[in-house]
Amino acid sequence: MTSAFTEPQELLLEISPSLQTISWQECQIYATPSSRWRAYMNQICLHGFLNWVKAEYVPEASIWNSSPGIPAFWEFVNGTAILLKEKRVVLIPSEAIDDRELEVPQEWVDIPSWAADYYLAVQVTPDGEWVRIWGYITHSKLKSLADYDQVDKTYCIDARHLIKDLNAFWMTYQFCGTEEMKANIAPLPELSAAQAENLVQRLSNYSVTFPRLAVPFTTWGALLKNEQWRQRLYQQRLRTQFSQVRVDLSRWLEQIYDASWQAIETFFEPNSSSLAFNFRTSFGLNAAAIKRAKLIDLGMEIEAQKVILLVALIPEANQQVSIRVQLHPVCNQLYLPVNIKLVLLSEQGEILQQVQARIQDIYVQLKLFDGEVGECFSIQVALDSCQITENFVI
Repeated sequence: MTSAFTEPQELLLEISPSLQTISWQECQIYATPSSRWRAYMNQICLHGFLNWVKAEYVPEASIWNSSPGIPAFWEFVNGTAILLKEKRVVLIPSEAIDDRELEVPQEWVDIPSWAADYYLAVQVTPDGEWVRIWGYITHSKLKSLADYDQVDKTYCIDARHLIKDLNAFWMTYQFCGTEEMKANIAPLPELSAAQAENLVQRLSNYSVTFPRLAVPFTTWGALLKNEQWRQRLYQQRLRTQFSQVRVDLSRWLEQIYDASWQAIETFFEPNSSSLAFNFRTSFGLNAAAIKRAKLIDLGMEIEAQKVILLVALIPEANQQVSIRVQLHPVCNQLYLPVNIKLVLLSEQGEILQQVQARIQDIYVQLKLFDGEVGECFSIQVALDSCQITENFVI
C-alpha cells in the first residue's frame, strides 16, 4: 500500500492490481451493472482506507456493518461506513473529476442508525489505481449547510464548506472525541411485516431501476434500516435479475431470432473489397456456425463507443453446442476502444473468463466454450463505468 499527501494535505492511496482484481470479482454478486460498479468503487475505497488507517492511526478500526450485510448496502446506496473506535466515518466515493461539491445519499444522513460523525469525500480514478481523499465534514455541518436534492435524495455540500486538511481531521478525532458531531435526526416509522413484504415485492421488480427513489424516503428508510428486510430485498432483486428474459439460443438452431440479433451482413459490407469484413467474420469461426450480431451502444454519445457483439453457435452431439463470442468495432471504426472488456459470466454472476482490448485491436474474442440445453450464462461488455450485460439460455 502506497500513500502520499498532496497539497493541501489531501490523501492519495494506491490500490494494488491484486486488490482491484479481487474487488471486481467479489462485486459480481450484485444484481445490476450499476450496482456492481458502485460496489467495486466502495470495495477498493474500503480496503484501501482501512488498511492505511489501521497501519497509521487506529489499529482497532473496523467495518461498521461487515459481510454479509455489505452487499445489501451497495446494491442500493453509495457509501461505506467505518468505525474508528467510538466514532463512525462514512467514505463517499465518486468518479467525478470535478470536486466542487460532495453528494451524500440521504440514507447516510437521515437514518438514525446509519448517520455518521464524519463524511469523507473520496475521488476514484477511472482505472481504480488510486483513491484520493480530499476533504471531510461533520454530520451537523452537513445538515445545516448542505442543499437537499429532492430528486436524487442527496445532500449536496459545496466544497468550500469541507475541511481539506486531513491532518485537521486526525487532530479533531484525537482531541475532540467526546464532542457531539451529529445533528438531531427525526425517528423513522416502523413498518409492519405486511407493509415490508409488499415493498419488497414491489421494489424487487427489475423494471424499478432505482428502488431508493421509487417511494417516499421515510418509507424507504424504514425498510432499509431493518437488516432482515434489507437483505430480503437484495436477495429478491438478485433472483429477479437472473430470472429475467434471456436470449434463447436453442431457437437459433431453428433459425428463429430475436429482432435485435441480426445477420452480421447488417453491420458490415459483404463485398469482395471489404477485407475487414472477410477477416473478422471468418477468423476463429467455424464455417458451420450459426452467427448473429447485435449493436451494443455504451451510451457515451459518441460513435467510437458503439461496438458489435457477435455470438456463434456450433452444434455438437448429445444436445451440446460450442459457443464463440467476439467483439468488433462498428464498420466506420478501425479499432475497438482501448481497454474495453468482454466478459463471460456464469448464471450466478461469477467471472468465467474475460479479455480486454489493447491499442489497435480490430477485434477480441473469448475462448471457445461448451454448453448444454438449459444452461444459462451472460456476456458483459464493459468500458470504464459503463457495462452492458446480455443474458442467454441454451
